[in-house]
Amino acid sequence: MKTNIRFLVMIAVSLLTVLGMSAQEPFFLHKEGVKLTYADKDKKGKINSYTETTATKVTGDADNCTVTYSMMVMDNKKNPVLKQPMTQTFEVKNGTVTYDPKSLVGQIMEGMQVTVTGTPFQLPSNVKVGDTFGDYTITLNLAGIKTNTEVTGVKAVAEETLDVNGTSIDCVVIENTTVSKVIGIKQTTIQKIWYGHGIGPVKTNMYNKKGKLMTSQELVSIEGL
Repeated sequence: MKTNIRFLVMIAVSLLTVLGMSAQEPFFLHKEGVKLTYADKDKKGKINSYTETTATKVTGDADNCTVTYSMMVMDNKKNPVLKQPMTQTFEVKNGTVTYDPKSLVGQIMEGMQVTVTGTPFQLPSNVKVGDTFGDYTITLNLAGIKTNTEVTGVKAVAEETLDVNGTSIDCVVIENTTVSKVIGIKQTTIQKIWYGHGIGPVKTNMYNKKGKLMTSQELVSIEGL
């Protein structure tokens, strides 16, 4: 149960970081048919699982469009662990991306209730190192087990270029501090996400409060871009 809740918290925080992005040069995948494959690693770099995200349908232009994604979670041998892919739809209106995080969570675990308070992170296309963003809170409720996650200290800390199979991707690095309370147990983590234009997250590192790496997710394959 704790593992499931922790997984859902990580997904909710990651997804909410794309809410409200500028779509002029968006920090998210918006080209139909493109598939991104991510490797999920432990603190020693061992691959535990993979995640495939595919833009299955795009209608409209960059500033006003609807993008539907298909997401499949696989084991470390790339065997699917879900009966069918999960889907998520983003709507872009006048350059602002919005979506309902409850819809994806509902596909992961029935009965989950999601509440978001505060202003979720909004990443503009012209973000600069040193820019800071507002705090927000995510509340998950499953069968009476309530989890509160506070996301604070959201800021752009660096610009870096990452290489994915010979493709250079210019990224902005966003850092935040996440404090989660699950069944009375408090956990503080620091998250760093490398965002690339037209792709979204390229790399995500999660550290404990002492700065030691706990887990990472890295983009390892881009198809159709």
